[in-house]
Amino acid sequence: MTTHNVPPAIAKHTAFNAADPSPAIGLKVVRGALVPASEVDQQTLRSLNLSLGQTVYAAMDFQRVPADLKRIHKLGQLLVDQVPMFAHMDAHTAIKVLQSLSGAGCDVMSVPAGTLADLAGQSCHGDPNALVTVFQPWSLSPNTMSGAQFARLLDQLCRYVACEIWPDCNPEDVKSWADVVPPSLP
Repeated sequence: MTTHNVPPAIAKHTAFNAADPSPAIGLKVVRGALVPASEVDQQTLRSLNLSLGQTVYAAMDFQRVPADLKRIHKLGQLLVDQVPMFAHMDAHTAIKVLQSLSGAGCDVMSVPAGTLADLAGQSCHGDPNALVTVFQPWSLSPNTMSGAQFARLLDQLCRYVACEIWPDCNPEDVKSWADVVPPSLP
């Protein structure tokens, strides 16, 4: 497929790559199905000459609002500015620590106690082979989670902050405070 035999509307599509024989196609979730997100996506699907009942394998890449990442980093900056245990961190590190503390947006792993002690530069005062449960934070990269998953993560982190750090506040207050924090410098 080249740009010469592709309709101009498809060639202008942000996900279109003329060198790729299977261009990216936007799909919208409807009850029980994925359907083309736009007329351009519908035309691109037609150009692939798919047959009814044919199985097609696709790698999913999620669209997310660019401001989402800034918003969650503003929460991190709020913690850096207002909570002593986060004061020595940057906003990104504060979010990773918050993910680990809360378990939100994390994989659960078991690590030998001796390994954890070594990583922390401490000595292990028990069985070094005993397994300790740790939380490994997920990447916040836009291609690893959808906008809805990201919004859920932000809600969970704000709920944790409201319950564990500022118990006199509700999660909505934490979120609104984070929204007015000036962005941190990279």
